[in-house]
Amino acid sequence: MLQNAILAGDRTFVALRKAGRPRAGTDPLYHAVTPYCRMALCAAEPGAGSGWAEPPSQRVTCPACLKRLARLAPS
Repeated sequence: MLQNAILAGDRTFVALRKAGRPRAGTDPLYHAVTPYCRMALCAAEPGAGSGWAEPPSQRVTCPACLKRLARLAPS
């Protein structure tokens, strides 16, 4: 199993941020990304010449990803 894996339903995600510097005065936004996939759960993806930054965080901070993760969790 991946280190820092986030399990939601029967799917696995890791919390990654887009590569590059965050905007001044803001914290980095961590998205729920399926391992080996380019698109996040909220449909965000890095730019054409960029990628996801490593290492993964332990938690997702993107509001849209958090909302979708909650829907995937068993009731």
